[in-house]
Amino acid sequence: MKNKTFLLIIVIFFLAFFIRFLSVWPNNTVVGFDQARDFFDALKITQGHLKIIGPTAGNNPGLHHGVAWLYFISLPIYFGGGNPIWIVLWNSLFNALAAVMIFILAKALFSDKKVAVISAIVAIFSYYYVSYSGWLSNPTLTVLTVPIFFYGLWQYSKGKSWGLPLCFLFLGLTIQLELFFIYLIPTFIIAWLILRPKLPNLRTSAYCLFTLFLSLSTMIATEIKLRFAGIKSILTAGTFVGGKHGGFIDLITNFLEHKWEAFHLNFWPQYHNFGLILGVAATLYIIGETIFKHKNRGLVKRNLFLLLIFFSPIIMLLLGTHDAPWFLIGRPASVIIMGSYLISKIRPRLLIIPIVGLIIYANLLAIKNDYGKGQTILGPDNAAVLSQQIDVMDYTYKSSGGQMFAINTVTNPLYINAVWAWNYRWYSSKYGYLPGFAGGDQLPPYNVLPKASGQEKIIYLIIDQSPRIPPIYTVNAETWAKTKGKLVETKDFSGIKVEKYQTIF
Repeated sequence: MKNKTFLLIIVIFFLAFFIRFLSVWPNNTVVGFDQARDFFDALKITQGHLKIIGPTAGNNPGLHHGVAWLYFISLPIYFGGGNPIWIVLWNSLFNALAAVMIFILAKALFSDKKVAVISAIVAIFSYYYVSYSGWLSNPTLTVLTVPIFFYGLWQYSKGKSWGLPLCFLFLGLTIQLELFFIYLIPTFIIAWLILRPKLPNLRTSAYCLFTLFLSLSTMIATEIKLRFAGIKSILTAGTFVGGKHGGFIDLITNFLEHKWEAFHLNFWPQYHNFGLILGVAATLYIIGETIFKHKNRGLVKRNLFLLLIFFSPIIMLLLGTHDAPWFLIGRPASVIIMGSYLISKIRPRLLIIPIVGLIIYANLLAIKNDYGKGQTILGPDNAAVLSQQIDVMDYTYKSSGGQMFAINTVTNPLYINAVWAWNYRWYSSKYGYLPGFAGGDQLPPYNVLPKASGQEKIIYLIIDQSPRIPPIYTVNAETWAKTKGKLVETKDFSGIKVEKYQTIF
């Protein structure tokens, strides 16, 4: 039996990775300012400049994420020469492991292996999970670390002493990756009251403290260095995020009315209302089962634990809510397991096969329709799609006929040439030289491109057409370019406009 389970896990992993590979290869990912900033920070790590302080969290200067993500991406940056797609494939390996982890967690929670198998199939083909495999940002790894956190706690409640240190290790790693996961601390306390495991002995407690402090060591060092600015800021963190800041009851009401999208994004991406239907049905079924079978203590604990995982992000509403699509990234594992549990109850059982087949088809269709557009559920600008950026760079090199040229850019955020500095840095190996930069002086580490000499015969103005950039900045850049040369060609690359100027001497 163990050999069959191991073989099934291998199949789940490789099939999940294959789907993720197809969804991103060769250039279907997003490279915006946040990604470029992280790439440059990780590059410095590979050069021996170790980092302790991570990027700010939620626009709050006193709060910082950990640096786990930067160390995680430093390896593929070093071996992949800076090409973002190698970072994506590295990330996809761990995203595929998340499908395995969902299978393992579901198998631990339910004696019926059918729930675990359905959960694994949904996770393999999940439009939600596949999208996050191609998104290079610090929260993305939490699709793996959060289920492991809950799995460790569940296993400890079942008498496995190693479960609690595992739980604490991944609690720390999850907070490292995304600071708002501090809500897992009160969630842990509530889960402890639900599961009522035995108190750990001295040895297990020591292991727990060691793993937690190890995983949070850089964040602890950051707090000491910054005189505990993060701890002082945490209670006001919600005022810095880009969401709603109403009363707590209003936020909960809005949360319960509208935050079911994880169901449709995992089971039927094309039909938004299906998320509400399936989500409410699965939740009510589990609540009803808990009430009617309240004498079965094991079932009650399991169901309450699963509902806690699903509803635990409500704790964050004490600080406010956020409009970012990754705000509820801690929920999908529970969503998949809850939905799969409901599907496993369908009778006759033969109906389960076509239903799962339709789920696979719907998700694959959504993945196919997304291809070439980046990860659209995360709301990227068209200009941030790597395939478009590569087309732009190819155009500038080829249109210059091998001669030296210069570029200037209109970017979001303004005046920071981070994206094009990174992209030309790694892609220039194909052509053997870097263009000059004719814009304003760039601060390190974004000063990759040599300053334009003024002798270049061609200047390209690369314009991000994001609606977040006021038109006046594009007008100003074009006015500047016309003082340098004559406009000879304009090309559109789906969100990026490139103007070619022949210089006048």
